[in-house]
Amino acid sequence: MKVTGIDESMAGVTNLEKAKAQGSGAFKDMFTGLVQERLDNLTEDLEKMNAQKQEISQLKAQQEFTEVIRHVLPDGSILVKEYVDGKLDTCYRKPPHLKDVPDESQPVPKAADGTELSTQRKMKQVPAVRILEDMV
Repeated sequence: MKVTGIDESMAGVTNLEKAKAQGSGAFKDMFTGLVQERLDNLTEDLEKMNAQKQEISQLKAQQEFTEVIRHVLPDGSILVKEYVDGKLDTCYRKPPHLKDVPDESQPVPKAADGTELSTQRKMKQVPAVRILEDMV
């Protein structure tokens, strides 16, 4: 009895082995064709890749920036933050300008006869500008 579609030389061979035997030559031909195409286009691909690298480096150079942000704190001091490329680089606080004012919490010195000596009053330093007082 003869069955159509079966080769006598392939009798007793599994389907997997048949597929490997028949497909290996076709796969090799397809693979060598793809490799040959890649080799033919290699110089063009390298030129494109180098051009893209140059564009990326130019864009990165354009994106570099330094940003300085100043926050005025309620006590009059200034908090300065410097960002380089979006990352915090330095952060420091500039103290406020101070002025001398009489210290109200200290008693006024008195002379032996009981007169007040206002010129010898204790002084304290306070910020020249107080943002919090101006806001209230």
